Amino acid sequence: MTSGPEPAGRRASAAGRVARYAVLGGVMDFTVYIALSLVPLISRRWGAGPIGLGCIPLVGGISYALTALAGGRICDRFSRTTVARFGLGISAATFAAFALATRPWHFYLGLPVVAFGLALFWPALQAAIADESDGPSLARNLGVFNMAWSAGKGLGVLAGGILVEISGTAGFLGAAAIAAGLFVLMPNVPSGGGGGRPLFENGATAPRREGFRAAALVANFAAYGLATTIINLYTLWNGALGRGGESYGIVVGTVFLFQTIAFGILMLRPGWPYRLLPMLGPQVVTAAGAALLATRWPVAAAVGAAAAAGLGLGVAYAASIYYSLHTDAMRGRRAGLHEAILGSGNLLIPLLGGVAARLAGVAWFPCVFAAGVLALSVVVQAAILARRGERTSGDSAG
Repeated sequence: MTSGPEPAGRRASAAGRVARYAVLGGVMDFTVYIALSLVPLISRRWGAGPIGLGCIPLVGGISYALTALAGGRICDRFSRTTVARFGLGISAATFAAFALATRPWHFYLGLPVVAFGLALFWPALQAAIADESDGPSLARNLGVFNMAWSAGKGLGVLAGGILVEISGTAGFLGAAAIAAGLFVLMPNVPSGGGGGRPLFENGATAPRREGFRAAALVANFAAYGLATTIINLYTLWNGALGRGGESYGIVVGTVFLFQTIAFGILMLRPGWPYRLLPMLGPQVVTAAGAALLATRWPVAAAVGAAAAAGLGLGVAYAASIYYSLHTDAMRGRRAGLHEAILGSGNLLIPLLGGVAARLAGVAWFPCVFAAGVLALSVVVQAAILARRGERTSGDSAG
């Protein structure tokens, strides 16, 4: 499906809104990961063990996986930006409440509320970007957005590792204040949407699109379970090695720095969609890097392993959100499913890794476990695409 030329004014206004959405995503994830890195670091200091730390993503992940589907449907019916504003307000208020916590279980009460706010915010923002895109610009616009939130996430983790040594309370209150300030950046776009401009301009057939979408959702489940395992459970191994919050922040922040670099590479290479090797290869590198984080290497070498771990995270997420939004209908619902599956990996893989670490009595086990899950998922993805090979082998790669 193609469309006629658009007026220059409309293109400029759409580009301006996409830029604002990218800034919103970047700053929001900065605040989110200040808070979400402080939670396990502070909980560990209050005596939380492997299972307690594994429950941190569990309690938020259940809420996120369930409500992201509803959030996607809601933003298909109502103004996407209004729905995202509700999510901002809920998240900001809960970050402020975290400053009052004195026990790990206090965080367990607030994390489902934060997850609900984020389940309103992210699908709405992602679908709004697709509404402002056409076929050629979708990958580019999502690339800018992905780089922004990923950079914010990495900087937030780094900031959390520093702030835990200064004042966790100040970190939570600062995150709340910044999130609340994002209200003024949100554009006013009254309509909800299933519309927007047509996106099917790269020649990908429906079977190819659905095959790659299914494989990418599997990748996103495993990759972000691994990412959340590193955020919440690497602190066990970091502590066992006698290292402090700064070391944790540097290593984990590097993971998301290289995730950001991966997003930038994909943005500059527009031919990657609907091709097998660019999706599967980096995930193998990520699984190897995550496993190497379980070694006793010095911090500098651990940073190298973290860099390798970050590359496939970017590819898995970029593929999942692109294939989910490469549609002319139900963009909010499909973005919600993408986020719900991500949330499911976030809750299951760290929990199982934490339980296994407790049973095995080794602090490094969660990273190895999550790396193994990702490696297995690569096999599953290859099988999904091979099963559809007869229908897609003759199609253009796009």
